[in-house]
Amino acid sequence: MTQKAIGIPVVVEHEPAAATCGGAGPVVADAGKPVVSERLARGKNDKYRMDGNKMLWHLERVSAWARGERVAPIHIDAGLSKGCNIKCHYCYGVTQGNFFRKGAERVFPREALLRYMREAGEVGVRSIALIGEAEPTLNPALYEAIVTGKRAGVDMSVGTNGVLWDTGKAGQEALEHMTWIRFNLSAASDYAYRRVHASKEFPTVIEKIKFCVDYKRKRNLPLTVGLQMVLTPKDVNEAVPLAKLGKELGVDYLVIKHCSDTVENDLGIFERLDEYESFAGLLEEAESHSEKDYNVIVKWDKITNKGHRDYDQCLGAPFLLYTSGDGKVYSCGMFFEGVYEKDYRMGDLTEKGFKEILESDHYWKMIEKVKCEIDVHKQCYANCRTHSVNNFLWDLKSAPPHVNFV
Repeated sequence: MTQKAIGIPVVVEHEPAAATCGGAGPVVADAGKPVVSERLARGKNDKYRMDGNKMLWHLERVSAWARGERVAPIHIDAGLSKGCNIKCHYCYGVTQGNFFRKGAERVFPREALLRYMREAGEVGVRSIALIGEAEPTLNPALYEAIVTGKRAGVDMSVGTNGVLWDTGKAGQEALEHMTWIRFNLSAASDYAYRRVHASKEFPTVIEKIKFCVDYKRKRNLPLTVGLQMVLTPKDVNEAVPLAKLGKELGVDYLVIKHCSDTVENDLGIFERLDEYESFAGLLEEAESHSEKDYNVIVKWDKITNKGHRDYDQCLGAPFLLYTSGDGKVYSCGMFFEGVYEKDYRMGDLTEKGFKEILESDHYWKMIEKVKCEIDVHKQCYANCRTHSVNNFLWDLKSAPPHVNFV
């Protein structure tokens, strides 16, 4: 179904129907891509499809895009601040200088933020993750934004280090309006936490996680509580202890993901991607701690692909949008700072509403500019957030001969 909104076609999808008769059939990998079948076998615990994309459930919007229509993004990663209260050694935001400085806070202004949440729902955005280049709980308007977004019809979520999560009325109400909350935790002990996250707040984080798990159970909320480990060569030995810790805490999952890095190797990871395959034994051991109601999910595809891309253009920009912690709009997080910022900025939500930005010619010129001018093999950091969506859209665009012989 297509509805007209703000002058552009906005495709509204329905929630996927529950599988019947044993569910959908098996996914068959392309015979020319044996790595995919291996990934599917390895990713048996990934019921959320984190190591991939969910574009198949948004085909009406994809079809509208394929016809050349302007569509609203399906998902937005929205930053709420330009600072963080801890300093994880693997954080891309660290390379952008996103440190919290008391008295010099840079956050998304409340009124502009709430307007953004309302208008996102009006134009057909399906989900927003309040997660970005810094820590969302540093913005006092976080909890109000969650409730506002959900009431506007948007599925809401948060990625946080958890240190400042409110356990009072505001935080409780937010949990009642969220699809998921994910705690960024790459260390399973106080000692390791100090090394990895440069913080003494490990006990605090554990208490906040326990609070969210207990509140979910007490209120019988349809809320998913998860942990995320960012895998680096120096921290790989934390994978199994974290898998055990997640089970003890009663969370729904632990996801172990790759560490994104620039092609300039700013974090020292890009030049070490070849090492990741050697971690398979430890990662499989971590996965073995999965149970019926607890999943250890390894992003095998991105961890083992060595940064390789099968696509030559970034086509996913219309579907995945990014907004920085001070309210600016981009098609990719790598544009938040530095040489690309002014050339690829799509708008400023503190100056204009989201509807106005989305329907502007400038917004769509930036979409086209990313597609046509960015060399994804030389300018983009490995395994970016849009990587899997780009794979899907590139396959769709690059149809093989004899497509009718299914």
